[in-house]
Amino acid sequence: MKRLFLSLAIIASISLTASVSAQGGKRDGKRGTDFQKELNLTAEQKEKVESTNKDFKSKMAELRAKSDLSKEDRQAKVKELRTQHQTAVNNILTPDQQTKMKELMAQRGNRDMKKGGKELSMRGKKDGRSKDMRAERRGDRMKDLNLTEDQKQKIKSLNEDFRTKSRELAKAHREELNKVYTPEQQNKLKEFRKDFNKDRRFAFNGRREMAKLDEASKTKLKSLRENFEKEKKAVELSRIAPDAQKQKIADLRQNFRREKQEIIKEARKTQNSQPT
Repeated sequence: MKRLFLSLAIIASISLTASVSAQGGKRDGKRGTDFQKELNLTAEQKEKVESTNKDFKSKMAELRAKSDLSKEDRQAKVKELRTQHQTAVNNILTPDQQTKMKELMAQRGNRDMKKGGKELSMRGKKDGRSKDMRAERRGDRMKDLNLTEDQKQKIKSLNEDFRTKSRELAKAHREELNKVYTPEQQNKLKEFRKDFNKDRRFAFNGRREMAKLDEASKTKLKSLRENFEKEKKAVELSRIAPDAQKQKIADLRQNFRREKQEIIKEARKTQNSQPT
């Protein structure tokens, strides 16, 4: 949770300082204008902030283009650039403006956290529809480009090449990681992956079966899941040892799956016995 708040604070900080210059789209431009009014920037300050922001964006673009950096090094460089950018902006502002800036950042951070919470709660419902809409928009954009057949084939070839290289990179990445892990850790990872794939298949098949069930069976399954979530939450909040807690949750999940399959099996049996 602390890391989440820290990330939001950093994002709020960069968004505010970057938008002071009123660059970007209509929404960012309005925010930039509001910040200029709030901070009472002089014309000279506006020019300096704009120059600082352009320099920051340029350095960030250069950093993104570097593919030879490790994840840790990249994060360290990003943090360094953000610190330099914030320091440069603060050097342009007067002490009073810096104080006002902190207040605006805090206000913006609170709004973004509230908004983020609402967006996260709705994201699950929208994911499926969003994916279809994105695919439809991509198709529309491709039509608008009026691509020739030769261009379409080249794009298709590039995409296939990209997917192949991505798979190869992922495989190479796993192999490098396995060199770091001990044999015991590798075995644990394999078990984790098995459980993940099993859960994913179970969830998919469960949704498919749910659509065919009668209302009484759906009600039973809903009640079963609610009880499972309640018991799981109770175990998570308990003070038992981590290993015992993990085993208890695994047992609850196994029982939940078994009872769910029994409900589905019974529903199928009832449906098959009914005259057509």
